[in-house]
Amino acid sequence: MGALMPRFADPGTERAFVEGERSGRGRAIRALILVGIATLLSYIVLNPMHFPREGVIAYTGGATLLMALLAGFFALTRTRFYLENSWTDVPAFLLLAAGIAALTAALNGQATVTGFPPHAMALVQMGILIVFASVLFAGTFRLFLLSAFLLAAGFAGWLTLHTDAPGIARIYTLTNFSTFFIFALYFNWDIERRAREVFAANRALEAERAKTEELLYNVLPQEVAARLRAGEAVADSFSDVTVVFVDLVDFSSLAKRLSPGHLVQLLNACFSEADRCAERHGLEKVKTIGDAYLAVAGGMASRPAGAGDAIAFARDLVAALRGLAEESGIDLRARVGAHTGPVVGGVIGSRRLAYDYWGDTMNVASRLQGAAPPGGIAVSEATYFQTKALLAYRAETHVLKGIGEVATYVADLGEAASATPRARNPG
Repeated sequence: MGALMPRFADPGTERAFVEGERSGRGRAIRALILVGIATLLSYIVLNPMHFPREGVIAYTGGATLLMALLAGFFALTRTRFYLENSWTDVPAFLLLAAGIAALTAALNGQATVTGFPPHAMALVQMGILIVFASVLFAGTFRLFLLSAFLLAAGFAGWLTLHTDAPGIARIYTLTNFSTFFIFALYFNWDIERRAREVFAANRALEAERAKTEELLYNVLPQEVAARLRAGEAVADSFSDVTVVFVDLVDFSSLAKRLSPGHLVQLLNACFSEADRCAERHGLEKVKTIGDAYLAVAGGMASRPAGAGDAIAFARDLVAALRGLAEESGIDLRARVGAHTGPVVGGVIGSRRLAYDYWGDTMNVASRLQGAAPPGGIAVSEATYFQTKALLAYRAETHVLKGIGEVATYVADLGEAASATPRARNPG
């Protein structure tokens, strides 16, 4: 953005700034137009007390033309066309200049009554026009600069041809107009410069806010983030959630054999695959715990998903880890446990916020992964009955720590279910 001729390098940014500036300054422009119309009306009322009849008619005609032009510009500033087409400032300015010139001619005809010689009256009217134009050109300093120079050249030419005024009077008139001219240019330039700085700062702030929100939504569901902003305590109850607990097999042994950097890289690759699988099947990643990955189907950010989606995620992840193992040459397998039941979800604490889940369903899922074979999936009876049409299972019985003896169903990943698959019943 140049210092003397400010403009954003990106055309889209420049267009957004100009439209915003014209929209924001529209109210001030319209207020100034109303002041101008009110001033002209007051003179129309007062003139009959001082002007002869022909002078009143001449002024009223010129003032009416100028008020009509002002009213037209007032209406234009309320349109979308005005906001999107900054070039409209130039013809509007030229029309207003023509209107003011007609009004000046009418007033010059009454110089003996007003006591203003023609060059002085012209100076006043051109000064009013150039100051008004410094507000009229919103976000278009380059166009204002061009228009102002055209007006200055036209006024200087008129003074040169106006031989009735003494030379010194014409020089002082032009010098005084130059003061108006420079003031108006600086005023318009400075307003635009400051507006562009504010616009750029707001754009940068919006970009940072978007980044912050993106990071926030990576941690918290959007609905939860909105509730936290509103000052609400976030606590929810879910009656039918499928919890999937994934744990890498023999990861402690890998940690001893691999360098720390290689280990982290490998773990990141595994969990990145899990993230992709979760997104593909509509599951909600809850968190990672060391070398374990926890996801849910049917929770706050995954309510359309169900037990079938959870099993599809588990199968997809097991296959993805198999491919990763072949690619890396390292034995990468996971045990997956899944259980369906009620949970409580919410956000606690004030730092490093995360939407978490609690309840016995979570504990059962974490214990079930221990019952799964390496590279396999073990589910509870509740999950089995919801997914038995999707996958073949074999029934087993396991004693889970802290829970006791439970019926467990291990997915037979070598046997994809047919169109009407039958799972093996327990016993």
